[in-house]
Amino acid sequence: MISALVSLNADLASSIAFRYACRLMEYIDMRLQPIHVEEVDKGSFPPGSGWVRSTWEKGLLQTAEEEIAQLVNAEKADCPSLDATIVEIGEYDEALLHEIEEKSYDLLVEGVLTSFHGQLFHRKIRSRLYRFSPSPIIIVKNLVQPDRVAVLLKDALDVTPLISTFLKLFSTPKASVDLIHFAFKESGKPEIKEKIQDDAVPVGSENACKLLNTAKDLLAEKGWRPKETWVIRDTAEKISEFLSDYGLIGACLPRNVHKDSLMLDLLSRIPSATLLCKK
Repeated sequence: MISALVSLNADLASSIAFRYACRLMEYIDMRLQPIHVEEVDKGSFPPGSGWVRSTWEKGLLQTAEEEIAQLVNAEKADCPSLDATIVEIGEYDEALLHEIEEKSYDLLVEGVLTSFHGQLFHRKIRSRLYRFSPSPIIIVKNLVQPDRVAVLLKDALDVTPLISTFLKLFSTPKASVDLIHFAFKESGKPEIKEKIQDDAVPVGSENACKLLNTAKDLLAEKGWRPKETWVIRDTAEKISEFLSDYGLIGACLPRNVHKDSLMLDLLSRIPSATLLCKK
């Protein structure tokens, strides 16, 4: 059984993320640990460190606990395997990193809304939490059924970290998985969208098929067989449209991804939940 930390606030994005995490438990043998980090501006803290400060913190924590309890209780009937919520005061990224590192969580789940602005999404992906988290992260944008997974492979460096992450989470083949080799369309070159049938190798796709076959072999060792295999070359917008029907998208990112990365642009456009691992 893997252990997953789900970050909650008293908002719609967290409600969606929590419900998605509960649905994910149908496909992953998972223990779910909710956590809420109450962030406070430095100027809001009362002076001193005695009784006044302690009373203020207790009151703040009690209010936060009540708000998060309402969110959790609304969905608890569909999420029976659930630990008591952790509620603490602190800086968000540092508190989550500390919790993940201290208790060695296998996964972090966090919600953002589909209306999330692209530049804000980029900033989140490039945050300290996302750069240094030792565990993969699922970003939930919509409440969908995680029964259909797409694994995005751009180059050979993606294969081992992404397939091993997928297999660690999905230990048994309860969902369906598609393998997709993609590249961003260069100016003047044609778009490509081809489903690879059996052992056929489309012209110009030899390297892509070799990479996909390596991924297939790794999946087969654990009893997985991809439902479909694709080779796609197109714009970030068109690729995101193709991926919109999946319940979960697996992708790899470098720890220090550039703000102008086309991969970031693609991930910000995808409406599905996204599983991020580092390479």
